[in-house]
Amino acid sequence: MSATTTSPITKRPGLRVARSLALVALTVGILTLAWQLLVVALKIPPFLVPPPGPVAHAFVVNLKTIATQTGFTLTAAALGLTLSTVLATGIALAFSMSRNLAQASLPVVIAFRSTPVAAVAPLAMLFLGRGIATSMAVVTIVSFFPLLVNLMRGLAGADRNAAELMHVYGASRWQQLRYVRIPYALPFLFTGMRIAASSAILGAMLSEWITGSKGLGNLILDSGEMRETELLWAAVVTSVTIAMSVFWLTSAGEKRFVHWRA
Repeated sequence: MSATTTSPITKRPGLRVARSLALVALTVGILTLAWQLLVVALKIPPFLVPPPGPVAHAFVVNLKTIATQTGFTLTAAALGLTLSTVLATGIALAFSMSRNLAQASLPVVIAFRSTPVAAVAPLAMLFLGRGIATSMAVVTIVSFFPLLVNLMRGLAGADRNAAELMHVYGASRWQQLRYVRIPYALPFLFTGMRIAASSAILGAMLSEWITGSKGLGNLILDSGEMRETELLWAAVVTSVTIAMSVFWLTSAGEKRFVHWRA
C-alpha cells in the first residue's frame, strides 16, 4: 500500500528531468533541421555558413581544443561573476541601509555602467596583462549592474507588513535584513543572475577577442582568420550552448531555493 502511494511522488523528479531532456532534444533537432533547410534553400556558400554535418565533424575532430578553450572562458566567467555578485550584494546592502549613500553613489555606478566595455578592456589589459585577470575584470563590469539593480529592487520592495511587524518587536536593521529583506530579495537575485550569467560568457569572449588571450573568443577569431569556418561555427555553437545551459541552471536554482515564493 505504501509503495503504491509513494511511487508517483518519487517518480515525479525523474519524469520532470526526462521531459526537460526530451524538450531539449526536440529543440536541438528542430534548430538543426531549420539550419540545414536554410543553408540548402538559400544556397549559402559553405565558407559563410556550413551545414550542420561538417560543423559537427569539426567539433568532434577538434574536441580537445574546444574543451581547453572553453575551460579558460568558463573559468574567467565564473570568477568574474562571483566577484561581481559579492560586490553587488555588499553595495546593495549598504545602499539599503543608508539612503544618503545610495543617492550619492548611484550616479557614479550609472556612469561606470555607461562606459563602453570595448574601451575598458584595452585599459584593463594595460594594467592586468593579457591573462585571465583582464577577462575577470571585463566580466565583473558586464555582470555587476544587472545584479545590483535587481538586488536593490528586491531589498527595497520587501513586504511592508512583515517589516512593520519586525519593527514592532524591536528588531534591529540587521535582523530585518536577515529575516525579511534578504529572503524577499532572493528571487530578484536569481533574476539578475540569469541576465548576468549569460552576459558573463559574452563578456569573457569579448575580452578574449580584444586582448588575444586564450578562450573561445580567441578560438573564434583565429578560426576566422585561418578560414576554418567549420571550427568557427563549432565554437560559436559551443558558446551559445553554454549560455543557454547557464540560463537553465540559474532558473533551476531559483526553483530550488525560492520555491516558497509560490
